[in-house]
Amino acid sequence: MSSAKKRKVDHECRVFNDDRTRKYFFANFNNRSVCLICRDTVAVFKEFNLKRHFQSKHSDFCRNLNESKLHGKAEKLVQKLMHEQTFFVKQSAAQEAATMASFVISHKIVKHSKTFLEGEFLKDCLIAVSDILCPESKKKFESISLSRRTVVRRIECISEDLTDQLGIRIKSLLWYSLALDESTYISDTAQLLIFIRGIDDQFVITEELLSVEHLKDTTTGDNLFESVSSCMERFGFPWDKLVNVTTDGAPSLTGQNSGLLRKMKDKVLAMNSSHSMLSLHCIIHQDSLCKSVLNLKHVVDPVVRVVNFIKARGLNHRQFKSLLSDSESEYSDVLYHKNVRWLSLGKVL
Repeated sequence: MSSAKKRKVDHECRVFNDDRTRKYFFANFNNRSVCLICRDTVAVFKEFNLKRHFQSKHSDFCRNLNESKLHGKAEKLVQKLMHEQTFFVKQSAAQEAATMASFVISHKIVKHSKTFLEGEFLKDCLIAVSDILCPESKKKFESISLSRRTVVRRIECISEDLTDQLGIRIKSLLWYSLALDESTYISDTAQLLIFIRGIDDQFVITEELLSVEHLKDTTTGDNLFESVSSCMERFGFPWDKLVNVTTDGAPSLTGQNSGLLRKMKDKVLAMNSSHSMLSLHCIIHQDSLCKSVLNLKHVVDPVVRVVNFIKARGLNHRQFKSLLSDSESEYSDVLYHKNVRWLSLGKVL
């Protein structure tokens, strides 16, 4: 025996009649019956409900007015309601614009490696400029929040959003490769940089810095493998789609028995026996090795001596900059040379 479903008046799909605006001072706003006098809402467009509300609460409202004046009064109340709603919409839009401007400026600050206190300085500049160019828009610039704590929160939100976007793109990758670089920071903090490059079914290439893993203790192959494994598990990487890993020639990375590459290859084979992972040597590190093999000392030493002569004394440096200015050179100063990046010798010359 099936029980009949109870009928709900909210699901009757009644249509609002415009005549009820003049009779009972109700208007249809966002599919709701709104009283133009007290701003109360009635659940259903049923005439009996609107009439009962009007007679019970506003029976003395405009009793002495004729039909034409009642119609005009109702139109004025409708326009007033629409004006109120438009006012709140404008306030919300202005606040959203100020929040968006705060996010944009915070992104510029972190992109150019500026301190978080730069936001307050930029806000003072914007207010000063607006006071001269557009005084009527000064309040809009004052409403932008750029305090130090706000900039930190904005940057954290941007970072989380970029991470979420990268996680969504990662799920659509058919194959991907990793580039690993283990180095020590200036404060003696060991860190592992993990770059990812992958392609999806639409041949769209994704190349991003995936993570910077800090190594608190030793930097053996086991420690590096634990860091890479935790990063891949955090982003949901499948091991069977890893096709290539690029590293330099460090023993902890390329060791035959306990190196990182050996452990990653074993992991890939365990996940998919028909798939093998390739390993490549970093091209920048190969360039550095080529320099030591080619023995370019007769080229490197004169360039280093010239740069040191120019930078050793302030007088030499000022005269060299004056020479570049007089000759209308493309560069205004000399560039420093690094022995690791031997290809920069051409830029120095």
